Amino acid sequence: MTTSKWDLSYSQAKLEELGLLLSGRPHMRPLLLSHNNPDPDTISSSFALSFLLSRKFGIRTTLGYGGVVTRAENKAMIQRLNIKMMGLKKISYAKYDSTLLIDAQPGSGNNLLISKDACPLVVIDHHPLRKLSLKAPFHDVRPEYGATATIITEYILAAGLKIPKPVANALLYGLKTDTNSLIRGACRADYHAYNYLTPLTNPKVIGCIEKPDLTVTYFEEYHRGLANILIYKDVAISDLGRIMTESIIPELSDVMLRVEEVKWSLCMGEINDQIVISLRSKSKTLKAGNVLIKLLGKWGSAGGHREMAGGLAPLTGLNELERKQVCQRLVSDFLRIIKRPATNPRRLVKQTT
Repeated sequence: MTTSKWDLSYSQAKLEELGLLLSGRPHMRPLLLSHNNPDPDTISSSFALSFLLSRKFGIRTTLGYGGVVTRAENKAMIQRLNIKMMGLKKISYAKYDSTLLIDAQPGSGNNLLISKDACPLVVIDHHPLRKLSLKAPFHDVRPEYGATATIITEYILAAGLKIPKPVANALLYGLKTDTNSLIRGACRADYHAYNYLTPLTNPKVIGCIEKPDLTVTYFEEYHRGLANILIYKDVAISDLGRIMTESIIPELSDVMLRVEEVKWSLCMGEINDQIVISLRSKSKTLKAGNVLIKLLGKWGSAGGHREMAGGLAPLTGLNELERKQVCQRLVSDFLRIIKRPATNPRRLVKQTT
């Protein structure tokens, strides 16, 4: 762990900038919007930012999200820490006069802003900067950070606030998951945040979040995903076909990257007339986010970092054969983009009778 001094000067300046913006809106009714199908980083960042806005500026927020929360760990996180989040189907936009976008950016396609042209009041994120974010009155985008949870942790410290245990639990878990316990895409600030938050948390609570009960469907899909893994030289690819929960896709993608000598892992599945894709990489020359954006083009939406990326694309109106052909084309195009041979794959797990 790093022992160098934690520089909070930038977060202090951004907090003052945010305060000036909010001071002119004493009666604002903001919707704090995370990305679709929220993961621990966006959940924790929303929760912690809501705490900061309430304690520092006296502003109460509603935490909203698009899609669903399906992964067992994420459900356990929300329940254990009593985080009040609402699906946007239950929210009336007419009640709110502004949107604060957390762990996401306008134009990314992974959030439910009212329209593509809608400009949020606030954008805070750690993914690569999108030009539309610059139009927001307040924007703080730090692609070098491993998690948005780290940015919000710095804000809270810059505000001189004591972090309550539930908020600390959330922030640490969000930071751990997005950086794979600091071994994926973490910067010095993430190490500082990890060290600071750890003594403030309840290990038993975090342990219960990390190891929740799992459904039979989870194990069925996990088994199918492993059985379908094909190895192309140093690339692992698995197509699960139709799935019940899309959270299995990034989880399997993480596991596949741990196979010996594998440097790329691509996992995909179909749910709600769309294909969900998760990409992981150990490449030193190509960024996973850029590769997935190129793979999906204008057909779908994608984003991510050097080592991890995710994307969605519509399958509406396609029959079973056409859907299968789409998946086959994605595999061949992906292998072409990363310059790998698309012939003679081997199965990772031998089929048994």
